[in-house]
Amino acid sequence: MLFYSHPLTDSAFLRLRKGWRKRAQGLLGALKTLSLTATAILAGCSTQSELRFASLMTEVPPSKALVMPPPGGPAVVAVLQRTYKNGVSQEIALSTASATVGQNAFYVSFATDVEMPSENDDVLKIRRITPDRIEREMEDRFPGVDMRTSLYYVQNKYGPFGFATGRSAAGDVCLYAWQQIEPNTPAIIVPGGIVSVRLRLCDADATEEQLLRTMYAFSISAYYSHSGWNPFGDPPPVPHQLGGLDAPSFPLGMGSTVERPPVRPSVTRAAPPRVPARSTVRVPAAAPRPVEPSRPLEGYPIVPPPP
Repeated sequence: MLFYSHPLTDSAFLRLRKGWRKRAQGLLGALKTLSLTATAILAGCSTQSELRFASLMTEVPPSKALVMPPPGGPAVVAVLQRTYKNGVSQEIALSTASATVGQNAFYVSFATDVEMPSENDDVLKIRRITPDRIEREMEDRFPGVDMRTSLYYVQNKYGPFGFATGRSAAGDVCLYAWQQIEPNTPAIIVPGGIVSVRLRLCDADATEEQLLRTMYAFSISAYYSHSGWNPFGDPPPVPHQLGGLDAPSFPLGMGSTVERPPVRPSVTRAAPPRVPARSTVRVPAAAPRPVEPSRPLEGYPIVPPPP
């Protein structure tokens, strides 16, 4: 059997092998360049990662404050907010005109469910108000100021609240007030929510009554849209004397910080005769002093008394 083969010369074989070697070297160079480029890209990505902050507080516009001071009260200068799974908390910085260390502010928290379990620090927990807890808060927010808790019962349009007053070493009058707003009846299926309010105020020229006015007249300006959110409880009934006969209504005095009780209807009766008030303690009248006869001057005639 005969086979036909094309003979390959030595020079042609050498040229072919040299071409293969050049192609292999070019391919290795391209792979090396690609590897260096990928390394540079990865190094650039590692140095230009997203910038993160350790604090979870973010600043929001003053118009987003959960609580607004009364008209003419201290102005809102900044609002720091932190969001949780079950609510939100804010530190509402107010304008400060005092030499006392610290910032005037509202500390407000909204919680939808205080019993929500979580292993992380992403659930808002609102504790019950106790004297020890309030004392620690005042020591933290009024360093070196002797704050005295008031024993008077006071309440604003959201319910009762407590307060303490003191005077700093710089002579400023300071006020700390606290309030917790929650439904008066426990919720069975959906919790109604809780609002916690703290107010820290110091002023060089204001009185205690003027500082207390901020706690009486502030307004809660935010709410949750779902139907279960109702920390204020059921609305109060309409007064029975409203629109009724023989139930006059008078305007309250200007500048009064305590609301007067509503006027109840009563039967008009003749007023009894007015008797002047008498003192129950009688003071004995002082005995008259005896009049000493005047002595005549020497050298003058004595004038006889009239008949």
